[in-house]
Amino acid sequence: MKPPIPIYDCHGHIGIHPDFPAYKADPEELLRVMDLLNIEVLAVTSTLACYNDCPRGNAEVAKVIERQPHRFRGYITVNSSPAGEAASELARWSWFHKPPLIKLHPDLHKSPVNGPGYRPVWDYANRTEAVVLVHTWDSDPNCSPILLAPVAREFPRARIILGHSGVTWRGYHQAIECAEGAANVFLDITGSQSHRTIMEKMVDRLAYDRILFGSDMPYLEAAVSLGRVLTAQISNEAKEAILRLNFVKLLQESA
Repeated sequence: MKPPIPIYDCHGHIGIHPDFPAYKADPEELLRVMDLLNIEVLAVTSTLACYNDCPRGNAEVAKVIERQPHRFRGYITVNSSPAGEAASELARWSWFHKPPLIKLHPDLHKSPVNGPGYRPVWDYANRTEAVVLVHTWDSDPNCSPILLAPVAREFPRARIILGHSGVTWRGYHQAIECAEGAANVFLDITGSQSHRTIMEKMVDRLAYDRILFGSDMPYLEAAVSLGRVLTAQISNEAKEAILRLNFVKLLQESA
């Protein structure tokens, strides 16, 4: 049975990489899963861009959103090096979406999210009120949720999504603490670990308008993230906001 409302998914991927040889990440495969689970829109970044080649990866995303503009939204993935590349990529692909959608992967790019290399990106995000999805992991020196709170306060017009919300039980609590300290921080529920009652804790401490549905398709099962929301002991109003309305609002699209 399909979920009762069309879902807006804030976290997906296209393209393949040698680390993930068995995963089917082409748009047609993603659309089959999306249709099965009533996912109306999936925001995607390129796996290639997350690893080492932002220009080629962003070009992959461009082709997908040109072919399927109603089903996919595109993140512009940027690296902190080489110097100047992030600015040129943001300018080249500015047509992807307004406000801009930006993806940072400080872990794979080996650069601290609060370091000088990313400052031009944060300046741009603040000027344009961009939505910035940041890969996070519990206590990681490059992408711990704890690092994002000062960034969010310094750049208050950027809307920052903590990808995976730190992943672990401790990471989730770091993410919640970060969001409590900055109103422009949002939590993405996708992750390779499931924690009983964590959804209820997030809603209790943050309110449901700060929580976003994400699947991490195709690398994680979208049905698992969906089950976390549908089985949580939270109101139907909260579930509808998490599954759809909160990301729609960030995208500045009509519900």
